[in-house]
Amino acid sequence: MLRGILICLILLCAGYVQGQDIHFSQFNRSYLNLNPALAGSFNGDFRLNGNFRNQWSSISEPFQTISFAADAKSPINAIPRLHLGLIISNDRAGVGDLQSSQFLLNLAYIQKLNSDSSFSLKFGVQSGLNSRSINYDAFRFDEQFQSGAYNPQLGTGEDFGNNSINRLALNSGVALEYFQDPRHKAEIGIAFFNMNQADLSFEGEAEAIDMRTTLFIKAEHEISERVDLIPSLLFSNQGDYNESVFGANIRYYMSENNFYRRRLYAGLWLRPGDAIIPSLGFDYNQWHFGASYDINISSLDIATNQKGGLEVSVTYIISSYKAVFRNYQRCPKFL
Repeated sequence: MLRGILICLILLCAGYVQGQDIHFSQFNRSYLNLNPALAGSFNGDFRLNGNFRNQWSSISEPFQTISFAADAKSPINAIPRLHLGLIISNDRAGVGDLQSSQFLLNLAYIQKLNSDSSFSLKFGVQSGLNSRSINYDAFRFDEQFQSGAYNPQLGTGEDFGNNSINRLALNSGVALEYFQDPRHKAEIGIAFFNMNQADLSFEGEAEAIDMRTTLFIKAEHEISERVDLIPSLLFSNQGDYNESVFGANIRYYMSENNFYRRRLYAGLWLRPGDAIIPSLGFDYNQWHFGASYDINISSLDIATNQKGGLEVSVTYIISSYKAVFRNYQRCPKFL
């Protein structure tokens, strides 16, 4: 029986590896994981972004995802529309400590489409290392039990393949933005992840990861002097797996001027057939803090007691003062 349970767990982990990449309910606050073309799409010089997700801790070892990204806007003076970024992420799942780690570099280019720059076309590409590992020692096998007692010193009687894999990752994306002013704008984008469909099998048999296609639509619209509506939609497909998330945030301006800002966010999102996701957020000057919780409504809700995943996001934007020097013609001196 224990062997059967172990096989099911390994198959479940294998399906997770082949079928789905990391994902966040706060997809709008995980910019470079959403679309490589979004590097440099912010008001400032540098952006630091972190995301953490803890899921299903009530039924097994929690599934934990951590992602850190940094991007720089126009760091190369000779190419002012070229933006650079990087992403470091780690996803840990299940009893076998199945880990997926990535280190990706990001390039993005923004092309203005009309004279007033209200329409912009963005292109982006990511590439780097995709690493997977599993800890076989975390499992328990029939041969390790004596008289009903578990003895980790006994051999497993199993012969597994590699416990780690390193492969190249290649992602790309494009986005179209309409910008009227900071409170009236819209954007649509599509991205392609795992374009090279790397082989991620631990057992030596070719099992390429499916390419993931992600489409997002987002808008921001002023509905009163102090309130904005921010609806958005995400659709993602990877092999046999589909995910859609849609909803909206309300943004409330507490106080704002050229030196400081205080904004509150409250939102509600739905992942059909899986979760209802309430969210809260707060802007404090150059900081943004976000928190959300997945309330499980799928057939797994009996085991989870409707608990899903806690998620937090933090973003910090650095803006440096740039002095402007002007040459004025000197007036002649008359004596």
